[in-house]
Amino acid sequence: MTAERRSIVIIDDHSLFRQGIRALLESAFDIVGEGGTSYDALRLVAETSPDVLLLDVELPGIPAEQTITRVRRDHPEVAIVVLTMHNDVALERQLLRAGASHYVTKKVNGDDLSMIVSGATPAPATTRPAAPDTEAAAPTILTSRELDVLRMIAQAYTNRDISVQLHIAEGTVKRHTTNMYVKLGATSRIDAVRKAARLGLLDASRPYAQETSAQETRAPEARASETRAPEPGTPRS
Repeated sequence: MTAERRSIVIIDDHSLFRQGIRALLESAFDIVGEGGTSYDALRLVAETSPDVLLLDVELPGIPAEQTITRVRRDHPEVAIVVLTMHNDVALERQLLRAGASHYVTKKVNGDDLSMIVSGATPAPATTRPAAPDTEAAAPTILTSRELDVLRMIAQAYTNRDISVQLHIAEGTVKRHTTNMYVKLGATSRIDAVRKAARLGLLDASRPYAQETSAQETRAPEARASETRAPEPGTPRS
């Protein structure tokens, strides 16, 4: 007796990648839908009731965590496999806690991905958040002050601007920024902003990445002023 083929919805904002995944999986699975946004994911799951949702992380629309939360709430029978380019422990932990069944990087080979999709089952109910409909379901990975600093960094404020606005020393701003890098696994301001946005810590509708990119590409002398050593005799903050 032939086993019933599993049905899959593929969500990724790169159409060429979706085509590659379809070509890889369609001989063994039924591809019942494809899309490029988080809203496509919610719509297609509702319309097709797939066995597996194959979901990218960085998508237009709501953050991945909220997408997973809503699918788990409304369609608990669907297994969610996150397929992403980011080998990010903090993000993996967050999305698994939200209800993803598997977190897989795009370095996975085709045979392994097929095995994962074949064996994927819905995450147990204990992994679901208590209040899945909450729009602000952000993790408490950062302190409230670190979040204040992060939001201002995302709006292209300099360390000096942040210190003035928050009434704290510039050295304190730098310490908060360093702590954020460690907690988020980030290597730069723009990396921290992007990772925080993926975790739902920032408003996904705002163009943070562009704002921060503009900040990082401003004149070298302006960037250097943030880290230049104080002149002799200048009191330290």
